[in-house]
Amino acid sequence: MPEMSAFLEMEDLQEELLTSPSHTSSSSSYSSPPNLYPFSIDAELWLLAEERIQEILCTIQPAIVSEKKRKEVINYIQRLINGYYGIEVFPFGSVPLKTYLPDGDIDLTVLGHQNVEEDLARFVCKILENEDQDSVFEIKDVQYVPAQVKIVKCSVQNIPVDISFNQMAGLSALCFLEKVDQLIGKDHLFKRSVILIKAWCYYESRILGAHYGLISTYALEMMVLHIINLFHSSLCGPLAVLHRFLDYYNTFDWDNYCISINGPVAISSLPEIVAETVENDGDELLLSPEFLKKCREIYSVPITALETTGHEFAIKHLNIVDPLKDNNNLGRSVSKGNFHRIRCALSYGAQRLGEILTLPGHCLGMGLEKFFINTLERNGKGLRPDVQVPIHAFGCGKSEAADLSGDYDSYYNGLLYGQCYHDYTLPVTAQFSPPSPPSQIPSRSAWDVLCQYVQGKGNLVYQWGTEVFVPRLPFCHPYASQVRASTFSTDEGEKSRGTGTYIPERVCSF
Repeated sequence: MPEMSAFLEMEDLQEELLTSPSHTSSSSSYSSPPNLYPFSIDAELWLLAEERIQEILCTIQPAIVSEKKRKEVINYIQRLINGYYGIEVFPFGSVPLKTYLPDGDIDLTVLGHQNVEEDLARFVCKILENEDQDSVFEIKDVQYVPAQVKIVKCSVQNIPVDISFNQMAGLSALCFLEKVDQLIGKDHLFKRSVILIKAWCYYESRILGAHYGLISTYALEMMVLHIINLFHSSLCGPLAVLHRFLDYYNTFDWDNYCISINGPVAISSLPEIVAETVENDGDELLLSPEFLKKCREIYSVPITALETTGHEFAIKHLNIVDPLKDNNNLGRSVSKGNFHRIRCALSYGAQRLGEILTLPGHCLGMGLEKFFINTLERNGKGLRPDVQVPIHAFGCGKSEAADLSGDYDSYYNGLLYGQCYHDYTLPVTAQFSPPSPPSQIPSRSAWDVLCQYVQGKGNLVYQWGTEVFVPRLPFCHPYASQVRASTFSTDEGEKSRGTGTYIPERVCSF
């Protein structure tokens, strides 16, 4: 669990972030791609290009109507499952982070006892299958995926929903990424860049989707964060981040290095994570190693009885270090064949975007539209896959984009709730009343909840305002007599399938 001192130091680090110098851990130098900055393109012309990219972003980033609909679906699933089991369901991933594409799914995790995930997943399937089909929220295509990470998949009002169980790492990543976006600022430069690059990876190059042996969404977010952390002073907008992203990873030495937020790490140095210095226009790191260390202390998931310790970083074809867990390779989903496909896509993308940026002013905007031709064909005609009402089409000069600010306190409270739940699991014979769900607890900041937790650590009962919080008993449901008292052994190396969006079967070639 996070300690009070770590939380206080995190607050101090936030204030120091933009004023204190940061340095990498090694004096060695990684040979970065040729420096193309500052651009030869005229500054005013570049600003116009960023404005055109923002118009494209407005067709794919969260819209007000899509935000409303997705929240309604989340609330519906939460009520449905809580009604049967009295357990909590939390969103994580790109929907609460507000970096989802119109085709993106909703990721939810159910917090329950860790030795009954399979049974709980099957019962959730029954609840969804037996739900009243006359309901406004039409549920279709319910499917149980009996992988190591148990998942229930379904579609609610044509939005794909993935329900997992005890995915605390997803809640941790959500808190971390929301905090990082706040610290980077620049009108949500991180989130807007993630949306733009996800769109290119998904619609144009088809290289996004961990369950297809491609890049996971979280891995892609770390790749974007690596770029912003190293080159932040020369990045004026999402187009600049995309250009640097393609140019940098096009020539990255994946055979000898892996990606970490603080810079490339020589594979030969593993398991020690030593980031090497990059020629980065004289920039100092935006996110210091001290800041990231405090993030690991606050957001990292405690080791449970089901996890085995001592696992080393598993070298794959594309290697990306999880900032919250050094031995977790976020690129492990990428297969050998797809690794070559990804490199080809990055090379092609870097070449094409470079050519577009050399076009005269009257052709530049059209060139950028052609670079995102599939994106606009799919989403720019006034319809979104995740809403049932028309929206403004691309090029009309109007926007219905939603605010990208997330609810950090809510995300952090969810993470604390999950940590409390799993740290203080009571035996079956204990007799306590179940706690009130979060919706009935007075709204409190993450600071208040953390103070309450640290002050009461070691006790079995915690006081939250006028409500009493006690650890939950094993879930109760209509089929409780069928629950098997079994335990499961998991392999940490293949625990996550990533949070990439659904990839259409048609794949473009380069």
